[in-house]
Amino acid sequence: MQEDPNLTALRDMFASFSKEQDRRFSELKTTIIDLKEQNSELTKSVELMSDKYDEFLVRVSELEAKRKEDALRIQYLEEKLETVERKHRDTGIELRNIPKTNGETKETLCNIVVNLGKAVRTEINRSDIKDIYRLKSKDSSEPIIAELTSVLVKERVIKAVKHFNKTKPVGEKLNTTHFQFQQPAKPVFVSETLTSKAQRLFSAARAVQREYGYAFCWTSHGVVYLRKDENSPLVKISNEAKLDVIRRSS
Repeated sequence: MQEDPNLTALRDMFASFSKEQDRRFSELKTTIIDLKEQNSELTKSVELMSDKYDEFLVRVSELEAKRKEDALRIQYLEEKLETVERKHRDTGIELRNIPKTNGETKETLCNIVVNLGKAVRTEINRSDIKDIYRLKSKDSSEPIIAELTSVLVKERVIKAVKHFNKTKPVGEKLNTTHFQFQQPAKPVFVSETLTSKAQRLFSAARAVQREYGYAFCWTSHGVVYLRKDENSPLVKISNEAKLDVIRRSS
């Protein structure tokens, strides 16, 4: 008996559909396997990146610790160098605003320092001067540096200059006429010699003094100090951070 054509067509269509489904299922299975492999590779990559990131964090932490250690070491060496330089300069005085003359010699400069002693009424002998010279600068009034024979002599001279200026009216404070230079009179400043770092701090401290109304700013043994008024405690300016504290609190 011959099979119904409709049934045959239906069976063929079902077989074709089943074959197509098997093909699609096979492709889907292959795709899933590929995705699993890719996911596995991605997981491995993420784990590797995570490990690398952890290593990176450890390395950064080590470098930061080394940086802090180096910074402390540099600070220690800078302080050591500052101490050595301060010791080297601890007998020196600096005279500013003394006009430079033609044919000036060390003998001429010695006479200026001797005259300084006469002006402020403290004896300075030639034998008290170990060395003397001018610092090179762009202006014509290059500072005179006098290296004295001892810290005691230096302190005596600085104290005498401060006392002299304190007891004189503005127009009669230490000036060029005290050194036999002709008018107009220019103020002469005498201070202890400072290291480069102390000079920068002293300059910055004087700016703070003017801006925030501090009555006193001075140096002693190469160290910079500030004081608000006669009843306030002195503030030792060992670095710029100390000045920043004053600026923030004023």
